[in-house]
Amino acid sequence: MAQEALVQMLTLVARDGAVRAGRGLSGLMGQQISIHVPNVRIGTKADACDAVGGEENLVLGAYLSISGDITGHVMLLFPVARALECVDLMCGQAPGTTVEPDELAQSAVGELGNIVGSAFVNALADDLNLILHPSPPTIIHDMAIALVQSVYAEVLSQGGDVVMMDAVFEDEKGRTAGLLIVAPDPTSVERLMKVAA
Repeated sequence: MAQEALVQMLTLVARDGAVRAGRGLSGLMGQQISIHVPNVRIGTKADACDAVGGEENLVLGAYLSISGDITGHVMLLFPVARALECVDLMCGQAPGTTVEPDELAQSAVGELGNIVGSAFVNALADDLNLILHPSPPTIIHDMAIALVQSVYAEVLSQGGDVVMMDAVFEDEKGRTAGLLIVAPDPTSVERLMKVAA
């Protein structure tokens, strides 16, 4: 029951965060980009790896930590091909223009992670009347299992839940999708439950 309540609450927060992130991204890019969160679920390490193409698939993304009234972790991950599609989307380029995860591509994905991750954290703070601070983004580029393991090991060792959200990015030229992982520290889950009740 507690898991269901957590997922319901975070679904509402995620949709609010997606609207905010879409506005921020559109303003930054000078073109309309919308973000949707069609699916929110509790997931295992295997689920998260499968969602980005499997354990050994190379992924590119951004990591932010959450501090303040609650603590936790946020990761936005893309299979590399999807990340490159996002770079094209952000830069207003035709799909397929960016072919390498070079420094410019990594920087763009880091900025995307910053916008999306911060929008989610700010929506969580506003919706639940909390004081929260997202960290600056760290760009991450490695095999899926290595990145997922780093967050899951810390949270799951304490018996916590990890929430996975599909994030779909769309403009008039096309669409692509990534995975947003939100992992509140276990003591923070209890706090979230109390606030949401």
